[in-house]
Amino acid sequence: MHPRRTAHGAALLSALVLTAVSACSVGGSTSTGGSPNSGGSLVYAANQEPDCWDPHVSAQDVTAFVQRPVFDSLVYQAPDGELEPWLARKWTVGDGGKTYTFTLRKGVTFTDGTPLDAAAVKANLDHITARATHSQYAAGLLGPYEGTTVRGPQVVEVRFSRPYAPFLQAASTTYLGMESPASLKQGADRLCAGTASVGSGPFKAAAYVRGQQRQYVRNAAYAWAPEDAGHSGPARLSAFTIRFMAEDATRVGALTSGQVDAAAALPAQQLATVRRQTRLSVVSRAVPGAVDAFYLNTKGALFSDVRVRRAFRAAIDLDAVVRSVFQGTTTPAASPLSPTTPHAYDATLSTRRSYDPGLAARLLDQAGWTGRDAQGYRTRNGRTLTVVAPVYGKPTLFSQAVQGSLKKAGIKLDLAASTDATEVATRLDKGRYDVVETSWARADGDILDLFFRSTGSTALGGHNFSRLADPQVDAWLSQAQRVQDPAARAAAYAHVQQRTLDQAVVVPGYVVQSTVGMAKRVHGLRMSAGAWPEFYPAWVEGSR
Repeated sequence: MHPRRTAHGAALLSALVLTAVSACSVGGSTSTGGSPNSGGSLVYAANQEPDCWDPHVSAQDVTAFVQRPVFDSLVYQAPDGELEPWLARKWTVGDGGKTYTFTLRKGVTFTDGTPLDAAAVKANLDHITARATHSQYAAGLLGPYEGTTVRGPQVVEVRFSRPYAPFLQAASTTYLGMESPASLKQGADRLCAGTASVGSGPFKAAAYVRGQQRQYVRNAAYAWAPEDAGHSGPARLSAFTIRFMAEDATRVGALTSGQVDAAAALPAQQLATVRRQTRLSVVSRAVPGAVDAFYLNTKGALFSDVRVRRAFRAAIDLDAVVRSVFQGTTTPAASPLSPTTPHAYDATLSTRRSYDPGLAARLLDQAGWTGRDAQGYRTRNGRTLTVVAPVYGKPTLFSQAVQGSLKKAGIKLDLAASTDATEVATRLDKGRYDVVETSWARADGDILDLFFRSTGSTALGGHNFSRLADPQVDAWLSQAQRVQDPAARAAAYAHVQQRTLDQAVVVPGYVVQSTVGMAKRVHGLRMSAGAWPEFYPAWVEGSR
């Protein structure tokens, strides 16, 4: 099997375990705490460790998170979602949106002493798009990329074969972050292993113990933070550590006992325990991008019938399921997009309610599923109405609750769990499934292109799990990529949301929330636009 497909399968399937891809975010400082301190350290407990540490290769959210302190980007997306200069002090868009010319800041250096110049930018984009890199996500963010040309020591031009408005936001992500050209020559193995991570960021990657933790130390020369980064100059923290604790109970225990200063992905069932501690606080924020949703295989024998797709949607009591599973910590989703996705979410969808068991029954009758088996499931011609949903790892509590809701309507949801990544990836590639449940974080409406573009099959590295082939949807997605005006892009994305919902191509589940517990001695650990913690402006009272 091609190595890209093996890697793609593992990265893709981790998205099917929803708790494994939830981002971590905080809603600003926990308190004023007086004047910020310079120095000190903190320990942060993450719920996942990267399979590969090179964001040019990995599609994992956690890779972007753990490498953000090390790798800067050309563009910065402020917490309010707007774009501003970072390593590039300015840019111009030309040729109708097909070229982007960046003028770089002077005096920026990587932590190995290499200058950040136009040649370094070209080396990074060449690395991302090189066939040998086997990029699982970053190359896709470049869309119709044609090439990069050095126009001067500090001027670089990036070219596309057609207008491509999502590029600037993509350029703000860690996936398109700048790595030292010297480190890029260390080879794929070292870059993925995390032993060759050299950037220009406010922190340097320090000691790393696989399966345990990564340490970071302050880059004392840092002087090129974006304007709205919440701080300027070198980072306030002297150092910090990310510990990898996959088990919820372990993270919560480490937080409540004081072993760590902050912990990510706190489960709803544990929040009461954390809140009882007067020295701790809990903060939460909705993650932008694609919500947790069910993508229905429109080319499969079962869901090629729009009546059955609509019956599946009408049979799920989302309000009850979300209330039961998440205990008031999040809300049912009304759209495939999160409400926090900048310039993209269609707010008119927020009042839609799809649960209608009577409608579900009528639609199934019309589709010929009129019989019942001994367990009460619907049948047609002696065959049970079974919806096959591949699951990598273990089914989530949410999936199991939806399974119970569907059973009441006579629909059997088969949560086909497997720990064999190749097996499940092959099933997805060959379309041997009825529904896929997943989410994906990105602070741009172009995430819809990832899920609904007709050419985006999983076999080609895409995520069109619904196997949708709708020329009108493709046209709206292309329109959103052609225009620079945010309002025009939002209008095109609204059409995509409405059509995919009307055709029951996607059934939104819930808005993914990032919930973090932290000690009140921690300040300034603020959220990014993509719902990640930003360690750069953070500081602590006292010393660990």
